[in-house]
This record gives sequence, structure tokens and C-alpha cells, in this order.
Amino acid sequence: MSGIITLTTDFGPGEYVGAMKGAILSVDPDATIVDIDHNIRAHDVRHGAYVLYSAVPYYPFAAHVGVVDPGVGTKRRAILCVAEGAFLIGPDNGLLIPAARRLGIKEVREITNRKLGRPELSDTFHGRDLFAPAAAHLLSGAKVKDVGPAIRDFVDLDFGKAEKRPGGFEGVVITYDRFGNVVTNIPRSVVEKTWSFGDRLTVTVGGYEMTITLLRTYGLVPPGELLATLSSSGFLEISRREASAAAQLDATPGMPVTVIKADSRA
Repeated sequence: MSGIITLTTDFGPGEYVGAMKGAILSVDPDATIVDIDHNIRAHDVRHGAYVLYSAVPYYPFAAHVGVVDPGVGTKRRAILCVAEGAFLIGPDNGLLIPAARRLGIKEVREITNRKLGRPELSDTFHGRDLFAPAAAHLLSGAKVKDVGPAIRDFVDLDFGKAEKRPGGFEGVVITYDRFGNVVTNIPRSVVEKTWSFGDRLTVTVGGYEMTITLLRTYGLVPPGELLATLSSSGFLEISRREASAAAQLDATPGMPVTVIKADSRA
């Protein structure tokens, strides 16, 4: 039985992605392969985790292969996350966990069954030699219980929880996208309960403080102007119309963010 296999990597376009696709098709020539993103910033596990978190809920049942793997060839484990409506396959470095939790994580297993990979396992390319063919085998009838042992001590990665403070919230930068939109971990539900569109917000990102307006979309300010809005993945983001807020603010993942209503400063 064929199915959908998605690929998300920091490889960029080229021979590495092509080799992964060949490894899949060697197992299942009829597999449907979908490229989610191969432009994850090199070695940026958190960026890759956010891309998977944002994309995978919109697929029918699929196997999602994620490869942002600076620990390839070391003692880091290869894992399968079994989630509601999906398999997620990749390194045990936190990359898969936010997406699996968003879908509804059921169990995590270490991939120890070498029959799921290619006969020779490279020290530097587990995406081709293990993750991609394992995904194809799983969608072709391999049983989850035969992948390897269930584990509980997998490497966790979450986006953190925004903390309430007078007039607003404190959080962190999750990541920034290719447009330079700075995605915070302040969720949509919190924003909608705390502020209204049109409110002026005092925002501090790292050491940069600004007062900007919370708006529904980017085109409601002139080009080059900063604003706050809600990302399509459900978080407060700091944006700059037709320009990069991340570059202007020198924002990096994990940087602290404080957002309060402009007239609420103590």
C-alpha cells in the first residue's frame, strides 16, 4: 500500500534530497513524495520543528521525515513518533516533538530494526539510509511494534509557555521565517483574550523596545513599518511590511519577548 511521505530538511535543493527520494522509491515506487521545506536554516533544529508544527496538520495520513541532524553519526538515536494521523521519523533531537504533540502523540520508538534501512548505513547521511526508507517501509506494511523499543526519555523540545505579567505577557522568540517575521510563543488564544486589533502594544525583543499596533494583516501599515499580528500557525508575531523585522531587531530563537498594552506600563 502506497502513501504520502513528506520531507523537511536543511539540505537545500540538490543531490541530498534527490538521494532521499531515490531511497523511498526503491522501497515503494508508487509513493507520493511531498517536499515541505528544504530551506531550514542549517543545523537549526528549532526552526525545523516550527516548520513541521506548522505544516503537518494539513495532511491526510502521512509519514513525515524530518532531517535537521547536527548529531548524525553520534550516539543520538533515530526515532519514530506515532501520532494521531501520522508517523514522524527522524533524529532524537527534539525536531519531531512539537508537531507530534500538536497532532496527538501516542508513542515514541527507537528505530533499531536495521531491515527498515538500506543495507549500508552511512555515518553522515541517515536521511537517505535510514529515515527515508523506514518511512516507506512503514507505509508499505511494516508494523510499528517491529520498529524497535518504545522509549520515554526522548529529547524534548517545546516552544515554552508565555507568562502573564501586568498588562501583558512575557515569552520568547520561537523562530523567524523567510520574510523576517519574528514568531513568538505567545499563542493566539492569549492574544485574543488580552488585546484587540487596533491596540497599541509596547514590545521588547531582546534589548529593542518599540510601540506598534496589533493588526489583522501586514498591508494595514505602510511599507517598512513594524506591526504585531497573528501568524497563520497561531502565535503572535512581530512583522515589518515588505521587509525583515528579524533583521531590524536582530532577533534570534530563544530571545526574550515582552508585550504589554502601551498604556499599561507601571
